[in-house]
Amino acid sequence: MEPAHKTPMVFRGEHEVTGRRIHERQERRLRVLIEHEGETFEAVTRNISLGGMYLITEHEFPIGSLIKLRFRLPLLKEDSICEVYVRWQQRDGVGVQFGSLRALEVWALNQLLKAQSQEAAVQGRT
Repeated sequence: MEPAHKTPMVFRGEHEVTGRRIHERQERRLRVLIEHEGETFEAVTRNISLGGMYLITEHEFPIGSLIKLRFRLPLLKEDSICEVYVRWQQRDGVGVQFGSLRALEVWALNQLLKAQSQEAAVQGRT
């Protein structure tokens, strides 16, 4: 018999996930509009990854709830709109996991994260 407190495992492709991130998050500020139950709230990202983001907001959302985000990635000419799942909540914000992103958004997000990693590497050398 397994202990009741054991973290449930989720399989994604070949990766086994046990409540840990599989994508590295990077500090980045983006303005985000949150739509939930007919209301719209403003937020700002604290960090972002290919898997999700942390949103600084005073509003609370139930864990597991589906909310809609609208935000602009720097390399895109139009806003991205996507559904995300609330995974955890803290006093100053909420951690969300992307449901699905379009290929263009994944590309733009990769470019943003790559550019930020390169900037950090250059700053570390000076």
